[in-house]
Amino acid sequence: MSEQDKPKAIDVRISEIYDQLTSSERRLADVVIESQSNLASFTAGELADRAHISKATAARFFKRLGYANYNEARIMNRQAEDWGSPLYELTGIGTRRLSQGDFGLHIAQDLQNLTRTAEMLDADSLAEAIDMLSRARRIWSLGFRNSMALATYARALLINIKPDVRLIPSAGMSFGEELAGMNKQDDTFLIFGFRRRPAQLRDVMEAIHEAGAPSILITDMTAGRTSQLATLTLRCHCRGHTMFDSYATPMSLINYICSGVSQSLGEESVERLMEIEKLHGKLDQLGAPLLGKEVHKS
Repeated sequence: MSEQDKPKAIDVRISEIYDQLTSSERRLADVVIESQSNLASFTAGELADRAHISKATAARFFKRLGYANYNEARIMNRQAEDWGSPLYELTGIGTRRLSQGDFGLHIAQDLQNLTRTAEMLDADSLAEAIDMLSRARRIWSLGFRNSMALATYARALLINIKPDVRLIPSAGMSFGEELAGMNKQDDTFLIFGFRRRPAQLRDVMEAIHEAGAPSILITDMTAGRTSQLATLTLRCHCRGHTMFDSYATPMSLINYICSGVSQSLGEESVERLMEIEKLHGKLDQLGAPLLGKEVHKS
Protein backbone atom coordinates (compact mmCIF):
# COMPACT_ATOMS: atom_id res chain seq x y z
CA MET A 1 0.00 0.00 0.00
CA SER A 2 1.43 3.39 -0.99
CA GLU A 3 1.25 6.50 1.17
CA GLN A 4 -1.31 7.96 -1.23
CA ASP A 5 -3.57 4.90 -0.89
CA LYS A 6 -3.55 4.91 2.89
CA PRO A 7 -6.84 6.14 4.41
CA LYS A 8 -6.74 9.11 6.75
CA ALA A 9 -6.18 8.22 10.37
CA ILE A 10 -9.13 8.80 12.66
CA ASP A 11 -7.41 11.62 14.58
CA VAL A 12 -6.68 13.42 11.31
CA ARG A 13 -10.35 13.12 10.31
CA ILE A 14 -11.40 14.49 13.69
CA SER A 15 -9.03 17.46 13.48
CA GLU A 16 -10.44 18.44 10.08
CA ILE A 17 -13.96 18.92 11.44
CA TYR A 18 -13.36 19.47 15.16
CA ASP A 19 -14.42 23.11 15.15
CA GLN A 20 -17.73 22.18 13.52
CA LEU A 21 -18.65 19.48 16.04
CA THR A 22 -21.36 19.91 18.63
CA SER A 23 -20.40 19.90 22.31
CA SER A 24 -21.50 16.27 22.71
CA GLU A 25 -19.60 15.24 19.58
CA ARG A 26 -16.49 16.99 20.88
CA ARG A 27 -16.67 15.00 24.10
CA LEU A 28 -16.74 11.82 22.05
CA ALA A 29 -13.94 13.10 19.81
CA ASP A 30 -11.77 13.70 22.89
CA VAL A 31 -12.52 10.20 24.18
CA VAL A 32 -11.67 8.64 20.81
CA ILE A 33 -8.37 10.53 20.56
CA GLU A 34 -7.41 9.50 24.08
CA SER A 35 -8.31 5.87 23.30
CA GLN A 36 -6.86 5.72 19.81
CA SER A 37 -3.98 3.39 20.57
CA ASN A 38 -6.35 0.70 21.87
CA LEU A 39 -9.60 1.68 20.17
CA ALA A 40 -10.28 -1.93 19.15
CA SER A 41 -10.81 -2.90 22.78
CA PHE A 42 -13.87 -0.62 23.15
CA THR A 43 -17.39 -1.01 21.85
CA ALA A 44 -19.28 1.97 20.49
CA GLY A 45 -21.53 1.86 23.54
CA GLU A 46 -18.55 1.99 25.92
CA LEU A 47 -17.15 5.04 24.13
CA ALA A 48 -20.56 6.71 24.23
CA ASP A 49 -20.83 6.05 27.97
CA ARG A 50 -17.39 7.53 28.61
CA ALA A 51 -18.40 10.66 26.68
CA HIS A 52 -21.81 10.80 28.39
CA ILE A 53 -23.70 10.80 25.09
CA SER A 54 -26.27 8.51 23.46
CA LYS A 55 -25.38 5.60 21.19
CA ALA A 56 -27.31 7.31 18.39
CA THR A 57 -25.10 10.39 18.67
CA ALA A 58 -22.02 8.16 18.59
CA ALA A 59 -23.27 6.41 15.44
CA ARG A 60 -23.83 9.75 13.69
CA PHE A 61 -20.38 10.91 14.78
CA PHE A 62 -18.55 8.04 13.08
CA LYS A 63 -20.59 8.47 9.91
CA ARG A 64 -19.68 12.16 9.95
CA LEU A 65 -16.04 11.11 9.98
CA GLY A 66 -16.60 9.18 6.77
CA TYR A 67 -16.98 5.65 8.16
CA ALA A 68 -19.91 3.37 7.42
CA ASN A 69 -20.11 2.60 11.15
CA TYR A 70 -17.97 2.32 14.26
CA ASN A 71 -16.80 -1.18 13.39
CA GLU A 72 -15.25 0.11 10.17
CA ALA A 73 -13.55 2.91 12.12
CA ARG A 74 -12.13 0.39 14.56
CA ILE A 75 -10.82 -1.90 11.80
CA MET A 76 -9.27 0.94 9.81
CA ASN A 77 -7.64 2.36 12.94
CA ARG A 78 -6.04 -1.03 13.60
CA GLN A 79 -4.80 -1.20 10.02
CA ALA A 80 -3.31 2.27 10.38
CA GLU A 81 -1.35 0.99 13.37
CA ASP A 82 -0.06 -1.92 11.32
CA TRP A 83 1.31 0.51 8.72
CA GLY A 84 4.14 2.05 10.65
CA SER A 85 2.91 3.51 13.95
CA PRO A 86 6.02 3.68 16.18
CA LEU A 87 3.90 2.87 19.21
CA TYR A 88 2.50 -0.22 17.51
CA GLU A 89 5.90 -1.31 16.23
CA LEU A 90 7.37 -1.22 19.74
CA THR A 91 4.41 -2.65 21.64
CA GLY A 92 2.28 -4.66 19.22
CA ILE A 93 2.94 -7.94 17.48
CA GLY A 94 6.67 -7.39 17.01
CA THR A 95 9.41 -9.11 18.95
CA ARG A 96 10.10 -6.10 21.15
CA ARG A 97 7.29 -5.77 23.64
CA LEU A 98 7.81 -3.20 26.35
CA SER A 99 6.53 -2.94 29.87
CA GLN A 100 4.44 0.02 31.00
CA GLY A 101 7.44 1.61 32.70
CA ASP A 102 9.84 1.16 29.80
CA PHE A 103 11.45 4.38 28.57
CA GLY A 104 11.22 3.05 25.02
CA LEU A 105 7.43 3.09 25.26
CA HIS A 106 7.56 6.72 26.39
CA ILE A 107 9.70 7.57 23.34
CA ALA A 108 7.43 5.55 21.07
CA GLN A 109 4.44 7.63 22.15
CA ASP A 110 6.33 10.84 21.35
CA LEU A 111 7.24 9.44 17.93
CA GLN A 112 3.60 8.66 17.28
CA ASN A 113 2.57 12.17 18.35
CA LEU A 114 5.12 13.64 15.95
CA THR A 115 4.01 11.37 13.11
CA ARG A 116 0.31 12.09 13.58
CA THR A 117 0.91 15.82 13.77
CA ALA A 118 3.03 15.77 10.61
CA GLU A 119 0.22 13.95 8.80
CA MET A 120 -2.33 16.47 10.02
CA LEU A 121 -0.63 19.86 9.53
CA ASP A 122 -0.71 21.12 5.96
CA ALA A 123 2.12 23.03 4.30
CA ASP A 124 -0.06 26.09 3.58
CA SER A 125 -0.89 26.60 7.27
CA LEU A 126 2.74 26.31 8.29
CA ALA A 127 3.78 28.74 5.55
CA GLU A 128 1.09 31.18 6.69
CA ALA A 129 2.36 31.06 10.29
CA ILE A 130 5.91 31.76 9.13
CA ASP A 131 4.74 34.64 6.94
CA MET A 132 2.67 36.21 9.74
CA LEU A 133 5.62 36.20 12.12
CA SER A 134 8.06 37.38 9.47
CA ARG A 135 5.94 40.44 8.61
CA ALA A 136 5.14 41.39 12.21
CA ARG A 137 6.73 44.54 13.62
CA ARG A 138 6.15 43.29 17.15
CA ILE A 139 5.53 39.71 18.30
CA TRP A 140 3.86 38.77 21.56
CA SER A 141 4.46 35.24 22.86
CA LEU A 142 1.72 34.22 25.28
CA GLY A 143 0.97 31.19 27.40
CA PHE A 144 -0.46 30.19 30.78
CA ARG A 145 0.52 27.34 33.08
CA ASN A 146 2.51 24.68 31.15
CA SER A 147 2.07 26.69 27.96
CA MET A 148 4.22 29.44 29.48
CA ALA A 149 7.29 27.21 29.02
CA LEU A 150 6.47 26.88 25.31
CA ALA A 151 5.91 30.63 24.98
CA THR A 152 9.27 31.26 26.66
CA TYR A 153 11.05 28.88 24.30
CA ALA A 154 9.43 30.50 21.25
CA ARG A 155 10.47 33.96 22.44
CA ALA A 156 14.03 32.75 23.09
CA LEU A 157 14.33 31.63 19.47
CA LEU A 158 12.56 34.55 17.84
CA ILE A 159 14.50 37.25 19.71
CA ASN A 160 17.59 36.05 17.83
CA ILE A 161 16.09 37.13 14.52
CA LYS A 162 13.43 39.78 15.34
CA PRO A 163 14.10 42.92 17.40
CA ASP A 164 10.80 43.20 19.26
CA VAL A 165 9.53 39.93 20.75
CA ARG A 166 7.74 40.16 24.07
CA LEU A 167 6.72 37.45 26.54
CA ILE A 168 3.46 37.89 28.41
CA PRO A 169 2.22 37.83 31.07
CA SER A 170 5.21 39.57 32.63
CA ALA A 171 5.78 39.22 36.34
CA GLY A 172 3.91 41.86 38.30
CA MET A 173 2.12 43.32 35.27
CA SER A 174 -1.56 43.23 34.30
CA PHE A 175 -2.77 42.40 30.82
CA GLY A 176 -4.40 45.80 30.58
CA GLU A 177 -1.00 47.45 30.94
CA GLU A 178 0.68 44.98 28.59
CA LEU A 179 -1.86 45.07 25.77
CA ALA A 180 -2.85 48.73 25.71
CA GLY A 181 -2.23 50.10 22.23
CA MET A 182 -2.08 46.77 20.42
CA ASN A 183 -3.20 46.98 16.78
CA LYS A 184 -3.36 45.00 13.56
CA GLN A 185 -0.65 47.06 11.86
CA ASP A 186 2.11 46.33 14.39
CA ASP A 187 1.26 43.27 16.43
CA THR A 188 1.12 39.53 15.87
CA PHE A 189 0.39 37.17 18.76
CA LEU A 190 1.86 33.69 19.08
CA ILE A 191 -0.40 32.02 21.60
CA PHE A 192 0.08 28.63 23.28
CA GLY A 193 -3.10 27.11 24.67
CA PHE A 194 -2.56 23.55 25.82
CA ARG A 195 -4.86 21.90 28.30
CA ARG A 196 -5.84 22.69 30.91
CA ARG A 197 -6.60 26.16 29.69
CA PRO A 198 -7.60 28.83 32.24
CA ALA A 199 -10.67 30.94 31.48
CA GLN A 200 -8.44 34.02 31.26
CA LEU A 201 -6.93 32.70 28.03
CA ARG A 202 -10.23 33.12 26.22
CA ASP A 203 -10.72 36.60 27.71
CA VAL A 204 -7.29 37.71 26.48
CA MET A 205 -7.87 36.17 23.05
CA GLU A 206 -11.21 37.99 22.79
CA ALA A 207 -9.45 41.30 23.52
CA ILE A 208 -6.84 40.52 20.85
CA HIS A 209 -9.55 39.55 18.38
CA GLU A 210 -11.52 42.73 19.04
CA ALA A 211 -8.38 44.82 18.48
CA GLY A 212 -8.01 43.20 15.07
CA ALA A 213 -4.50 41.92 15.80
CA PRO A 214 -3.62 38.66 14.00
CA SER A 215 -2.91 35.64 16.17
CA ILE A 216 -1.52 32.15 15.81
CA LEU A 217 -2.80 29.59 18.30
CA ILE A 218 -0.68 26.48 18.84
CA THR A 219 -2.75 24.01 20.82
CA ASP A 220 -3.75 20.40 21.31
CA MET A 221 -6.59 18.43 19.78
CA THR A 222 -9.15 19.45 22.41
CA ALA A 223 -9.21 23.25 21.90
CA GLY A 224 -12.65 24.39 20.76
CA ARG A 225 -13.87 27.88 21.56
CA THR A 226 -10.41 29.41 21.84
CA SER A 227 -9.50 28.26 18.33
CA GLN A 228 -12.43 30.23 16.93
CA LEU A 229 -10.79 33.47 18.12
CA ALA A 230 -7.44 32.85 16.43
CA THR A 231 -6.49 33.91 12.92
CA LEU A 232 -4.69 30.59 12.46
CA THR A 233 -4.78 27.44 14.58
CA LEU A 234 -2.11 24.74 14.53
CA ARG A 235 -2.95 21.59 16.49
CA CYS A 236 -0.47 19.11 17.96
CA HIS A 237 -0.85 15.60 19.31
CA CYS A 238 0.37 15.69 22.91
CA ARG A 239 -0.75 12.45 24.46
CA GLY A 240 1.71 11.19 27.04
CA HIS A 241 2.34 7.53 27.73
CA THR A 242 1.61 7.98 31.43
CA MET A 243 -0.14 10.65 33.46
CA PHE A 244 1.43 13.78 31.92
CA ASP A 245 0.92 15.25 28.46
CA SER A 246 3.98 15.38 26.24
CA TYR A 247 5.20 18.62 24.67
CA ALA A 248 7.78 17.10 22.33
CA THR A 249 5.60 17.87 19.31
CA PRO A 250 4.91 21.57 20.00
CA MET A 251 8.60 22.09 20.84
CA SER A 252 9.52 20.63 17.46
CA LEU A 253 6.89 22.76 15.75
CA ILE A 254 8.21 25.93 17.41
CA ASN A 255 11.71 25.09 16.22
CA TYR A 256 10.48 24.53 12.66
CA ILE A 257 8.44 27.74 12.49
CA CYS A 258 11.17 29.94 13.99
CA SER A 259 13.74 28.46 11.61
CA GLY A 260 11.34 29.24 8.77
CA VAL A 261 11.05 32.85 9.94
CA SER A 262 14.84 33.14 9.94
CA GLN A 263 15.04 31.85 6.38
CA SER A 264 12.23 34.17 5.31
CA LEU A 265 13.99 37.24 6.75
CA GLY A 266 17.28 36.37 5.07
CA GLU A 267 19.96 39.04 5.51
CA GLU A 268 17.88 40.84 8.11
CA SER A 269 18.16 37.89 10.48
CA VAL A 270 21.86 37.39 9.63
CA GLU A 271 22.67 41.00 10.52
CA ARG A 272 20.86 40.72 13.83
CA LEU A 273 22.64 37.47 14.69
CA MET A 274 25.99 39.10 13.88
CA GLU A 275 25.19 41.99 16.18
CA ILE A 276 24.19 39.57 18.94
CA GLU A 277 27.42 37.61 18.55
CA LYS A 278 29.48 40.80 18.82
CA LEU A 279 27.71 41.66 22.05
CA HIS A 280 28.23 38.11 23.33
CA GLY A 281 31.93 38.56 22.72
CA LYS A 282 32.03 41.94 24.39
CA LEU A 283 29.97 40.98 27.41
CA ASP A 284 31.26 37.40 27.62
CA GLN A 285 28.00 36.25 29.15
CA LEU A 286 27.97 32.77 27.65
CA GLY A 287 31.22 31.56 29.12
CA ALA A 288 32.93 31.12 25.74
CA PRO A 289 36.68 30.49 25.62
CA LEU A 290 38.56 33.69 26.37
CA LEU A 291 40.37 33.80 23.05
CA GLY A 292 42.96 36.57 22.88
CA LYS A 293 42.47 37.44 26.54
CA GLU A 294 44.90 37.00 29.35
CA VAL A 295 43.78 34.51 31.97
CA HIS A 296 44.49 35.72 35.49
CA LYS A 297 45.17 32.99 38.01
CA SER A 298 44.24 33.56 41.59
